[in-house]
Amino acid sequence: MKHLFLTALIAVSFVSCSGSDDDSTSQQNIPTTTQYFHPPTWIQGSWKVSNTSYYKFTNEDFIYVINGTSYKAILTQTASNGQTAKVDETITDTDYNFVITAGASSGSYKFKKINSGQIQWINGISNITLDKE
Repeated sequence: MKHLFLTALIAVSFVSCSGSDDDSTSQQNIPTTTQYFHPPTWIQGSWKVSNTSYYKFTNEDFIYVINGTSYKAILTQTASNGQTAKVDETITDTDYNFVITAGASSGSYKFKKINSGQIQWINGISNITLDKE
């Protein structure tokens, strides 16, 4: 009798575990790419002070050349950790201003177009002229 009960219990276990009641298809976690920066075309490129490269703007990134910091990479990493990662931009024909928020830190940048080969970095202390490389 014990063997019959044990056999019946095992049979029921296999039947109830044989399939999934879940009708949903499994979803793959496909990483999404967020474009944080939208620099206007007039500022895209590398900018220097004297002979020192300072900033580089691509169509989707802001890079501090001196230490190789890609702010897009910082924001992507911050977002992957579940923290706030955003850029609030103001773009005109002559101004590109933005505030970067990465977690609890933020920083603001202001750039003004002087001509096609020069911009001004307005940093709150002094205005620094940068030349296009």
